[in-house]
This record gives sequence, C-alpha cells and structure tokens, in this order.
Amino acid sequence: MSEFENMEAIELKAEEMNEAAGGAKKLTPKVGFIIYQIKKGDTLSRIAAAYGCTVNDLLKWNPRITNKNLIIAGDYLYIRG
Repeated sequence: MSEFENMEAIELKAEEMNEAAGGAKKLTPKVGFIIYQIKKGDTLSRIAAAYGCTVNDLLKWNPRITNKNLIIAGDYLYIRG
C-alpha cells in the first residue's frame, strides 16, 4: 500500500470512528433549508434568535436532537431558509 493510500485509509477509518461515536454527520441538502454547523458556545435559543425561528422549530426540523439542552459543536442543523 502506498503512503497516499495508507493516509486515505486512516482518514476513512477516523471518519467511521467519529460517526460511530455519534460525531458530526454532514446533512443532505433539502429544498427550503440551509445547513448550519454548530459552533462552540452555541445554544438552540441563540441559533433560533439569530435565524428568526423558535427552539421548537429547530427541534421539529432536526428530529435527531433528543435533548434540547445538548448540542455538539461541529454537528449540523437544518434551518428553514
């Protein structure tokens, strides 16, 4: 295996491990929505205020969020655009 192939395999393995551990997964684009990447220090209420929606809207658009008080920097959200 070449050095390039080895690095590519390492990157793929790291990505698989991140996803298996519940890490950030890029969202598939949806018509009418933007995709927002959560930043360190963000809260759903701050994001909602910045985009003119409610926390309940964000929860409805992102059903994989099971705890509104726990969002992870680097993860992604759908926001109606």
